[in-house]
Amino acid sequence: MSKLYLDTTECTEAVVELGVKKVGYSETKTLLLGFMGGLFIALAAAGNLIAGQTIGGGLGKMVGATVFPVGLILVVLVGGSLFTGDCLAFLSWFEGKTDFSKMIRNIGSVWIGNLLGSIFIAVIAYYGGTFSSPALASYSVNVATHKIHLGFIEAIASGFLCNILVALGVWFSFSAKDSFGKMMAIWFPVMLFILGGYQHVVANMFYLSIGKILSPESYTVFEMVKHFIPVTIGNFLSGAIFLPLVYRKLYLKKSYKAEKIEVEA
Repeated sequence: MSKLYLDTTECTEAVVELGVKKVGYSETKTLLLGFMGGLFIALAAAGNLIAGQTIGGGLGKMVGATVFPVGLILVVLVGGSLFTGDCLAFLSWFEGKTDFSKMIRNIGSVWIGNLLGSIFIAVIAYYGGTFSSPALASYSVNVATHKIHLGFIEAIASGFLCNILVALGVWFSFSAKDSFGKMMAIWFPVMLFILGGYQHVVANMFYLSIGKILSPESYTVFEMVKHFIPVTIGNFLSGAIFLPLVYRKLYLKKSYKAEKIEVEA
């Protein structure tokens, strides 16, 4: 009888295969996947804002955290690329399976695609009346302004914590062989990142874009860029370096495999 799930070593190997697959995509496909990834996360972020404002308090935050994982679920199950999740693909470079320049080009294209998808949804949501309520508009601008004023180190640290959870949600989804299992694998780590208030660069692309549209004078485009840089660094450090190196050591190094064979024998 075949297993209903992949074990940790098999999941780690699947992440390596993902990296090899991703760098083989054309520039157009990579950008389109990134665009859809940004679009899905932006829709989830909009839901998070609506829940936070209409319900309010701790319950509003809990409902928003419950809604937000739908964005990553759509990315994984329907199809899309997310900068935070695709950082894991650097494991394939650590394993010598891909070229570093191709990895950087791929992740850069995904980041740009995510930004375009996020801005697209912000514009459509604005003209579609999603933020026509003065209370929701004010709340959304306040959320964006708070993020803009984060310090450089704080933004890096918060981004680092965020992508431990988001990237592990993607990693965890590899263990499941059915859609429901993948949904559950993604849901709880992502829910925890929202409850923790950590910084996700793609979600913030939407928050800052809609905030800028609603209140152009609140902050400048330069300030948006200054925010994106440290959050991107934090997300990258945990998703592309910390997690891949730790789990490569645990599950892909020959020393570990030798120990495993010895124990099983």
